[in-house]
Amino acid sequence: MKPSRSVPTLAMLRAFDAFGRAGGIRKAALMLEVDHAVVSRHLSALEAFVGTALIDRSAGVRGLTSDGAEYHRRITAAFQEISNATLMLRKRHDQQLLIWCSPGFAYHWLSPRLSAFAEQNEDIAFELRPMDYSPDFAINEADGDIRYVRDAAATALPAACRWFELAKPIIYPVASPALAEAIATRLRGPRDLLSMRLLHEESDMEWRLWFASQGIELPPSAIAGPRLWHAHVMLDAAKSGQGIALANDFLAKNDLSSGQLVALQTSEHMFKPARLGSYQFVARADRWHNGPLARLRNWLVREAS
Repeated sequence: MKPSRSVPTLAMLRAFDAFGRAGGIRKAALMLEVDHAVVSRHLSALEAFVGTALIDRSAGVRGLTSDGAEYHRRITAAFQEISNATLMLRKRHDQQLLIWCSPGFAYHWLSPRLSAFAEQNEDIAFELRPMDYSPDFAINEADGDIRYVRDAAATALPAACRWFELAKPIIYPVASPALAEAIATRLRGPRDLLSMRLLHEESDMEWRLWFASQGIELPPSAIAGPRLWHAHVMLDAAKSGQGIALANDFLAKNDLSSGQLVALQTSEHMFKPARLGSYQFVARADRWHNGPLARLRNWLVREAS
C-alpha cells in the first residue's frame, strides 16, 4: 500500500515502533522476524516521508532524536489503542495462548512437558515463543511471559500486569563426569573454581553472585571464560567437557539423571545453598482470570511444585 499524503505505511511505522522499543536495528528486526536490512530501509523511508531525522546515528548511539522520541511516544499510543480495541472485540472464551519464555527454561523444562498440557487441554491452541527479552504487554505481544529474574536485577512490574513466583531454585556448579573426575583433587572449596574454566551466559554476573553467596567477594574485573548467551548452549558446552557451568534443577535435572552432567562436590568446604533469583510468570491483570491463561497458570504451579 502506498502512503497517503499524511500517513506513512504500516510497515514504516511498525519498524519505527520496534526500533524505539528494542533500541537497535538488529533487535527490531528480530522482534519483527524480518531481515535487518528491511528495518533499515523502512526507517530511512519514514524519515524521508516526515522530512526530519528520527534516528540518532551518532557514533555509539542507538537512540532517537528529540523529534523521534516524541513521534515514537505518539505512535506507540496509537498502536496501543489499536491493540486495546482489538482485545475488546475478542471473546472471553478465546482458546488461544501465546506464551513467551526465556530460551533455556523453554528448552530444558517447559517444552518437554507441553504434550502433557496439550493432552489435558485439547481445546487450547498453544504457542510457545522462546525469546531473550520480555513482551510488551501494553500492545498484547503475548498472553504471558516466563522468565528468570535475578534478585539483584529485579525491576518494576510492567504497568497493568500481575505476576507470581513459579520457583526459586538453588543454583549449583555442574560439569561433565570426566571433567569432574579430573578436577576432584584440586576442588577443595568454592574459591578453587576461580582457577578453572568457567562458562557464562551473557555475562559473568551469575558466577559473581554465586561466589558472593559463598562468602567470596570478587574485584570488578571480569571473570574469565567464554560467553555463550543461552543456558542450553552453555550446558551443552559443559556436557562436552568444555568447562564448569552454573545450573539449577529446572535446567539440568534431566542431564544429571542421565549422567551427562554431575553436580560438583568439594573435598573440604561444602558449597552453601545459593538462591540467586526466581522464575516468574507475568501476564496482563485484565487477562489474569481468562480461562486458558488461568488453566496454564495452575498447571505450571502443579508441575513446578
